Amino acid sequence: MNNTKEVKTNVEGMTNKNRLVTERVAASIIGVSYESLKRSIRWTGRIPFYRVNKRISYKISDLEEFLQQCRVPARPTIITT
Repeated sequence: MNNTKEVKTNVEGMTNKNRLVTERVAASIIGVSYESLKRSIRWTGRIPFYRVNKRISYKISDLEEFLQQCRVPARPTIITT
């Protein structure tokens, strides 16, 4: 059995939300610098991440969830007459 073909098929079957991205891509997705992500967000545990050897990766769905948690709802508009 060809393991490379099996792995490729599994990766292609993943949804984008389950895809892992590097720290630099993750920083870009959430709109912060790479250093900010590395220094403050990663070490406070605000976003779960995966560590394989020294490489850090983030799941896109975790980044989206983090952004939702940071969302501040709009205040209602007060109309005076």
